[in-house]
Amino acid sequence: MAVINLIAQEQQMRRQLQRKTRLLGFGWLTVAGIIGAGWASLLLYGSSINAQRARVEAQLTELRPTLQQLKQTQAQLAALQPLVSTLQNAQKDTRRWLQLFQHFSQHTPQGCYLTGAELGKRTDPKKPMEITLKGLAETQQLVGELMLRLNQHPELENVRLDYSQERALSELTTVVEFQITAQIKGTAQTQSNPQGGQGGS
Repeated sequence: MAVINLIAQEQQMRRQLQRKTRLLGFGWLTVAGIIGAGWASLLLYGSSINAQRARVEAQLTELRPTLQQLKQTQAQLAALQPLVSTLQNAQKDTRRWLQLFQHFSQHTPQGCYLTGAELGKRTDPKKPMEITLKGLAETQQLVGELMLRLNQHPELENVRLDYSQERALSELTTVVEFQITAQIKGTAQTQSNPQGGQGGS
């Protein structure tokens, strides 16, 4: 009659079950550790993001008055821009008139005297502004020489003699009274330069 040792087989099955249970428990512990580490890293990352956001918000709070001042300064600059443009145009025109009158003082021939200068009013803004020079000269030749010299100025064009006539200063002395008109280049209004040159007398 055969004897079957069930106790040894049962002990072996129990050991295998314990081993599987241990492996399963170890696996669960490993998964739980990984999940815990993941949550911990997510929490650390979230806290670092919150800290960065708090720093950025603090910097924004500090910079807010500066940004407000910058906006106010930009608004003031925008409001002053027309005045700056007007001032720049006035400086440009002042330099033009200064150079023009320096030319008159340096290139008027001896024996010829300018008694007045007037910027003529124009009816058509598309035409250049005109300057009218009045004066006295000892001879007609001096008037012609003055016109030649005016023609050489780069700012003047279409120089013309309006009139010249002899005038008696005394019984023995006569002079030539004259009037010359010339157009000033660059003072005609165009689309790109709606203001044109500034006028005065």
